[in-house]
Amino acid sequence: MRRATPFVAGAVLVVLALVGCTAPRGEAGAAAAGATAYPRLTPACPQAPPHRTPVTVTVAQLNRIVAGLDLPLWQAGDIGASARLPDGRIVWVFGDTVRREGISPRIVANSMLVTSGLCTAQVEMAARGPVIPDRADGIVHWPMSVVSVSRADGSFLVVVTARIRRGSAKPFDFTYLGSSATVFGVPAGGAPYLLHQLDITPDDPAPDQVNWGSAMTVSGDWLYVYGTRLPARGSFGRALYAARAPVSNARDRSTWQFWDGGGWVSEPNLAAVILPAQGGVSQTLSVDAVDGHFDIVSKRDGDLGDTVYAWSSDSPVGPWTPRRGTRAQFQSPSGQLTYAPLAHPGIALSDGKLLISISRNTTDFGRLLKDPALGRPVFAEIDRP
Repeated sequence: MRRATPFVAGAVLVVLALVGCTAPRGEAGAAAAGATAYPRLTPACPQAPPHRTPVTVTVAQLNRIVAGLDLPLWQAGDIGASARLPDGRIVWVFGDTVRREGISPRIVANSMLVTSGLCTAQVEMAARGPVIPDRADGIVHWPMSVVSVSRADGSFLVVVTARIRRGSAKPFDFTYLGSSATVFGVPAGGAPYLLHQLDITPDDPAPDQVNWGSAMTVSGDWLYVYGTRLPARGSFGRALYAARAPVSNARDRSTWQFWDGGGWVSEPNLAAVILPAQGGVSQTLSVDAVDGHFDIVSKRDGDLGDTVYAWSSDSPVGPWTPRRGTRAQFQSPSGQLTYAPLAHPGIALSDGKLLISISRNTTDFGRLLKDPALGRPVFAEIDRP
């Protein structure tokens, strides 16, 4: 763990302490947060009535919807982690996002969409900037994971982002500095509005630090926060770590627990690897608690791998049973990039399989601006773990 270990406690503590706050709700909450007309959803999707049986879709339907989107503030975006809200809508958070020509800035570091049935709306901020603002020194926030949390005092979204220092215009020229947690209030049927943001770990360019918040999931009364770590030069797979805290009493530090390889302990420096780097996961992945099981979806062998794998366990920390999902040509000599497969168990497919999204991009920035569709995620499916 080395550099990252002292900050494990802070990582989980910040996330749950933020959720533990009492927040204003609805239009009054938006006004208290400094926005009377913003943020807003455009277009304003009709609120779908609740269904006893989840509506099912196909991968082909979803890909047609994505291909046909023409939202001014969302022409393309990567990652696209999702969470289902209590009112049945689904929130999607994206990293670098291309907007329609003529809108300034043309690219922002993050964005948010909300879907209700087949209607897709963009979350529009007052200044038309990113939903999670850049820092004053130019550091930007790339979303990694999102969870929906319901409490007696309202509904909240917790988004964990990577703090990134951009380099030159060359692909992959950026530096990961640490993780931050942003909490949004979510009025029923309305636009999520930003409540709080805190850094989980301090700025540190060390390449071997744990990227906390690479995945999150809620199971019962527990929030599980996962971190990935690239252990050494020459290793492409990442090791996985886990911590947990009770949602109901997160502000009490004595309740925090870390997996040490044999049990949950209070000492963060004893946190152990739950999935090794050899044959390990990508920097960003998905971990979901579904029907009492915990399912991981990621590239195997890290960000440069070519195979989507699913790992399953009855425990949030394993042991994990791997299953090869699908092989994709993630590396292309044409400059096309495909990466970061993520699962979306909250969306039911008609054939019963597990929906995944795969981010796409291109190394030719000018080409992306001319044809943003090159940077839109594509949906696929795999057998359920």
